[in-house]
Amino acid sequence: MEKDEGLSVVIPAHDSSATLPDVIEALKAELCPDDQLIVVDDRSSDDTPEVAEALGARIVKSNRSPGAAGTRNAGAERADRPVILFVDSDAVVRPGWRQKVTHWLAGGGADAVQAIYAAEAPGRGAATFYKNYYYHYTFTRRIRNPWLTGCGTFFFAVDAELFRRVGGFDENVRGASIEDADLAARLTSAGGRIRLVPDIEVYHLRTYTLSSLLSYDWKMVIAKAMYLLRSGRGSKGEGRSLSMARPGELWTVSLGALLVWPALVGLLLTPLSTRAFALPALLSCCALILTHARFWLGMIGSAGWRGLVASLVTIPDLLLMVPAVLVSLFSFLVLGKRY
Repeated sequence: MEKDEGLSVVIPAHDSSATLPDVIEALKAELCPDDQLIVVDDRSSDDTPEVAEALGARIVKSNRSPGAAGTRNAGAERADRPVILFVDSDAVVRPGWRQKVTHWLAGGGADAVQAIYAAEAPGRGAATFYKNYYYHYTFTRRIRNPWLTGCGTFFFAVDAELFRRVGGFDENVRGASIEDADLAARLTSAGGRIRLVPDIEVYHLRTYTLSSLLSYDWKMVIAKAMYLLRSGRGSKGEGRSLSMARPGELWTVSLGALLVWPALVGLLLTPLSTRAFALPALLSCCALILTHARFWLGMIGSAGWRGLVASLVTIPDLLLMVPAVLVSLFSFLVLGKRY
């Protein structure tokens, strides 16, 4: 794409009438007359189609597999501009995005452009702030190479021809989990270059309770582990990644998932035998604090007491990772599941 020849915005939506107005109005402020605005209704039970149509969007009823992958593919089928911009129905982009997308795709050497989540989060819940800040911290602190091997399709612009050449999203992936990581692996294997642009921020409207957050992350870890098992290649080739960050950029998270169990078990068993359990528990706790101190201090610095409470969510979130991986191994090796 040598110049801005227009883009097709594809918004997958399921019962999204409450958030679509903010999402679409933020986009419309910078859309051009030749652009397409497509909202793909994935079997909503509310008035999502009517709300989207009133806001000027073209409504497409998804006839593909339920979930994010099939819904996005249904929208991409109707997209006829050189660039497809996938935007989630709860992602409100900050002003100035259009010029930055055009710059990287038209002359910056990128075949796809990835935005980031802003640090701010809606509501006052600790779980919502934790999840949002975790993403923001990963995008801005952990990722060292702006040329990505993964992507997150909450706001993701991609060359339409390349997207179609690699086959779009894998509709065997149910819900919303690793369909974007799988797409990124195929894009980069085909020679595509994905550019992270931290100057493009979106405000994520999704909120979590602690239970909904842990449920979401449990399913996500299982989906990622199953993906690696069925691919059989780990991070070979162009650098297969289950996140926008490469595995080496997430070492503190991986190490934390291993450290949190001896720390917890050691603390619980210390009353039975101080000599046997106290020292391993203490060492694990110290290592956990050292590896996560920067992340926790960032949360506290960003949100004060709310950030301090949110930092505690790290512990149950880390605790679920090893059991989720074990469940994935059992499902794959014993039950023969692939997705």
